[in-house]
Amino acid sequence: MSMNKTMKTLQIIRAEHTELIDAPIPEPGPGEALVRVAEVATCPQWDLHIYYGKPMFAHEQAVPFPYSPGQPGHEMAGIVEKAGPDCTLKAGQKVAAWRDAGHHRPGCYAQYVVMKEEHLLPIPEELPFRKAVSLELGMCVAASVMKLKQSEGIRGQRCGVNGLGPAGLIAVQMLLAEGAREVIGLDPNPQRRELALKLGASFCCEPDSGEIASRGKPGALDIAIDCVGYPQAVRNIMDRTNKAVALFAVQRDDYTLRHQGLSVIGYPGHFREAAEYALDMVIAGKLDFEPLISRVLPLAEYSQGVQLLKKQEAIKICFIPGE
Repeated sequence: MSMNKTMKTLQIIRAEHTELIDAPIPEPGPGEALVRVAEVATCPQWDLHIYYGKPMFAHEQAVPFPYSPGQPGHEMAGIVEKAGPDCTLKAGQKVAAWRDAGHHRPGCYAQYVVMKEEHLLPIPEELPFRKAVSLELGMCVAASVMKLKQSEGIRGQRCGVNGLGPAGLIAVQMLLAEGAREVIGLDPNPQRRELALKLGASFCCEPDSGEIASRGKPGALDIAIDCVGYPQAVRNIMDRTNKAVALFAVQRDDYTLRHQGLSVIGYPGHFREAAEYALDMVIAGKLDFEPLISRVLPLAEYSQGVQLLKKQEAIKICFIPGE
């Protein structure tokens, strides 16, 4: 493929201003693959922060605009267009990304992206892209679920999921697949509670409704995963959980560890085994990303998609770069 050929890629030029720019189709280097992006999904936390010019993490001072082309897109499924030297993937092979190499590199909001082979997993030919597009988020949640399973076990437990955004809805499905006796969802948004019930949650309620007993009392949770990240939400779930709380969400401020005897599990980081765990669940039909996709839009309508996320009128948006 000639480097003088161009592609369309999204670039956030400044807060609330994006452009579809022309860029050369990149060549894969050693151990890399050029992937034709079939579908790419929002990661609402990243998209909402970067699009509106807010640093993703507390230690960051400012968003470096213009942002790297194609970023913050990192949940992607596509087809290998060309394999670089020492890459074992083959042209025409379907793949999904399970890790982003960093926002200093071009991202997946583009028609083509070069990725390290080690950050891609082959997916079955018969698996629709939409079933695999959010594998990266699946990997992230799986890392916490696997750690929770290792710490306290999941089978037979009464489990809580605090926050029913994309990560929480994935956690609901994973906990059920691991044999949880009950999965209780907490979220103020009634539409998200309804979707969690459709995905198999036993019961859902507003976080402050008082419908879940305090720890140590009958009806409290055995274990829980927090997908919110704000101190008040973390405090609320700790107060209702007997054994262990896994802190999945990006920490937004300092937490106070409130209860002696309650295990608090930090996020263990990204690792390939978690991606394989998530993909195995997808293939087995135990994990479905597709219900999380509220709208499918061309990449040119990225700004409209992010605005839907901000108004909580969508859980995730799937973009088709080729349209």
